[in-house]
Parts: sequence; C-alpha cells; structure tokens
Amino acid sequence: MTAEFESENYARREDGQPTKRAATRINLEDEQPIKQAATRINLEDEQPTKQAESLEREGMTDEEYIALLETKLGEALASANECKVVAQRLQADFDNFRKRNANVYEESRAFGQSMVIEKLLTVLDNCDLARKYLTDEAALTGFNMMETQILNALSGFGLKEIEADGKDFDAKFMNAIEREKSEEFKGKVIQVLQKGYTISGKLLRPANVKVGYFE
Repeated sequence: MTAEFESENYARREDGQPTKRAATRINLEDEQPIKQAATRINLEDEQPTKQAESLEREGMTDEEYIALLETKLGEALASANECKVVAQRLQADFDNFRKRNANVYEESRAFGQSMVIEKLLTVLDNCDLARKYLTDEAALTGFNMMETQILNALSGFGLKEIEADGKDFDAKFMNAIEREKSEEFKGKVIQVLQKGYTISGKLLRPANVKVGYFE
C-alpha cells in the first residue's frame, strides 16, 4: 500500500481519531477472518453427522443388521410394486384413450365421406334419367363411360349399389314404393325406381322399388 493511499484512507482528525472511511475499512478487514473461521467450523460440524449416518450398523449385531436390511428391502419392494401397478394402470388408461380417439377419428372421417357421397348420388340419379333421352349410340357410349368412371371413383370410398332388381324384398335395404299384382314375382322386386347404395357395408340410401304381390 502506498503512502499516498494510506494518507487518503486513514487520514485522522485533529483529535487523533480515525475518519469514518478508515473505520469502515478496518471493520471489513476484521470480519474476513471471522467469516472464514465460521465456515471452517460449519464444515467440521457436518463431518461427524455424515460419519454417523454411514455407521448405521454400529452397535448392532449381525442378526439385527440383517433384519434391518430385510425390512428396508421389503419396503423398497413394496414401493416398487406399487409404482408398477400405477404405471400399468396409466398404460391401460392411455391405451383406452388412444383407441377411443382412433374410433372417433374413423367415425368422423366416414361420416364426412358419406355426406359428400350422398350429395353426389343426385348426379348419378340424373345420369339414369338422362340416359333415357339419348338416342345417339356414340353419345350413349360416352355417357356410360363417364358414369362408370364416377362409380369407380366412389367405390374407392366404399360405395356399393344395392342389388335389388329381381331379388326378394328386403326391408332393411329397400323401400316398397309401389305394388304390382304378379304371381311370378310375389314378394320380389319387379322394378327399381331409384337405386340404393351402401358405404363400407352400412346403408347410405335405401332402394325405392316396385314389389310384386299375389292374393
């Protein structure tokens, strides 16, 4: 420390007492050894505690120590088994949640497709009506090809026409709109008035048919 620094920080008043700045510096210097000593004391106090913990067997016989270890092992196994049960329950809940979400997704997807396809059925109905008014063979051929392409595209989404013509009447897939007396076609479909369709095996629209009867 230079003489100039000492003169500045330890300047004394005329009565010989240190200035406030000098007293503060002295107090700080006195505190450092105290803090270091306290830190050493704390570290020294912790060592016996750790040693006592590590010497848990001290004062026990072999039988007592083995019994203690068995007790702790049993507690650890019970805790592990409890954690395993909780993990299995959570896994089962998650699997159920995933399956429910997958079902909801598939149902929503199928419902959306069915709504769109159902709107397109009107186009197919109009194709059947328009075919009756086509007299040109080339135009009819092109028209049939276009209708076939539409049906093939929709069949990729699970659309299938209900086969009703000449079949036994099935109330699950058909609506009897008209009846016609016929011994030959009793209980059978004589004519399909409007085609019906299923999508992925589920009924999308029933077929409107004329059914034969005989008394």
